Amino acid sequence: MNSIIFTHFEVPDEGAAPLTVALDRLSAWLDVERDTLGRVLAQAGQLQASNALEALDQLHLEPGHGPAEIRELLEHALVLLEVLLGTLRGMSCRQGTISAWGLPGPAAFDMHVRWSGARLEDITITLERALAT
Repeated sequence: MNSIIFTHFEVPDEGAAPLTVALDRLSAWLDVERDTLGRVLAQAGQLQASNALEALDQLHLEPGHGPAEIRELLEHALVLLEVLLGTLRGMSCRQGTISAWGLPGPAAFDMHVRWSGARLEDITITLERALAT
């Protein structure tokens, strides 16, 4: 079961709480899902989407940031996440693993595509809701 427990939470300014929560969840998502999604994209030959994943890794906030900077980062991250989600939705689950004999690849690839897609939907919705506040 997936559960999120916040062990550290600090609200820098009034009105920033939903943005801070979304930022924390984005960070946690990147830590947990980046490698699996990266492998799926590499196996499927999805270079443009791989670039979007790399761009997510490059996002950062300067010390002393405020709600406006968090919002800007999350808006940029949301665009990149939507590129990734669109790529996964448009790909055949077994497209990246067709064998030399023309047979479908292993079911594990299919499972990773579905898992990555579901987690991408989760984090995308989280960011959309936070940015709507």
